[in-house]
Amino acid sequence: MLNIGNRLNTAGPGQKRKAGAFSIKSLLKLNQAKAFDNKTTFLHYVVLVVQRNNADLLDFKDDLPSVSRADKIYWDQCVSELEEVETQLENVRKLALHEAKSNKIVYQLPNKTKSSEADNDSDDLSVESMSLEDEVSLLRSTKIGMFALSAIRKVSQLRERVDTAKLKFESLLEYFGESSDSKMQPHELFDIITTFCRSFDAARADVEKMEKVKVCFTIFCQITIHISPHLSSNSLCISLFSLETRREKG
Repeated sequence: MLNIGNRLNTAGPGQKRKAGAFSIKSLLKLNQAKAFDNKTTFLHYVVLVVQRNNADLLDFKDDLPSVSRADKIYWDQCVSELEEVETQLENVRKLALHEAKSNKIVYQLPNKTKSSEADNDSDDLSVESMSLEDEVSLLRSTKIGMFALSAIRKVSQLRERVDTAKLKFESLLEYFGESSDSKMQPHELFDIITTFCRSFDAARADVEKMEKVKVCFTIFCQITIHISPHLSSNSLCISLFSLETRREKG
């Protein structure tokens, strides 16, 4: 599309005033730029060029099966919900550790004074200075602790996937020429691509319809030249073409 646009703007393959790139949002404007007939759009012309040079590219959207669903996913909302889950899970972890340490103290032999028991309440129930091994061991001693361990593992894996997806999306924006400080969200990018796919399919349908009409017009003209030598071939062809056009619109 960049090459086609440069050729149209420079009236040929010259090197003057050539654009080096175009923004991804420009895809939504290709069906707005029209030719002198006020009907044929730039996107129609793109479809014609692709159709004549590499027809397989006409079905490019088949290579993007998940894009049509991704435009309905709001990334910021997903990240916010994950952060809320992480916060609540941290509360569950602390609660599980507190319960496990309380059970451990209860099952100990009563060989300490009340002052020592008070120290237990203030020190032994603390989870801040505990080693990782001790923490895991305590969590495994209760059902809620086992749940917390399982949930922490799954949420950690999800966080890694979120961070990876964020990096990949930043690379994707860079690939499409967006600036590093671009505030474009994933659903916005995928919505642009989805909308372009629909516009491209509509333009393709228009081109196929026009091509069909042209073929019918050519065939009718050839037939009338042979079977109606005494009639004005031009006027008859125009009439047949008008009838065919009305039939197509109907």
